[in-house]
Amino acid sequence: MISRYLNHFRQITGNTFFEPAVESNLNKINMELTNRKFASIPDEYRNFLKLSDGLIINGIEFYGTMPHYREEKEYTFPNLITVNEYYLSYDYFIHKLVIGRISENLLLYNEAEKVYTITDRINLRPILECDSFVAFLKIFYDHALPQNER
Repeated sequence: MISRYLNHFRQITGNTFFEPAVESNLNKINMELTNRKFASIPDEYRNFLKLSDGLIINGIEFYGTMPHYREEKEYTFPNLITVNEYYLSYDYFIHKLVIGRISENLLLYNEAEKVYTITDRINLRPILECDSFVAFLKIFYDHALPQNER
């Protein structure tokens, strides 16, 4: 299902995909994250990263194992380590993982509850919760489809 959604997103102009993640990078980043008390990269998200090591779709960002310099934007798209380091001093983020961003909201994986959430960045309240990464991607897939194709 992840590849089905990614194939759909590839057809939309302006979306940015990256080369698939390398297993050794996934293992290295995962170890760094867990050593810092963040959640480990969940299996479904690992599978996603093996298809595209990060993704930008319609302003929604999903982070991968490597930072990616985007020359046309003169911007480096961050990786999971860079983004999560910002939250090291906040107890709230213990055993959670920031996997992306949408506007002023964080896309989080909560290892204790095994859920993916869209969370308000300011008050850290979950806005929406999904029990799988596939269900999480489906939200953005459904949003991208015209009403009559949903």
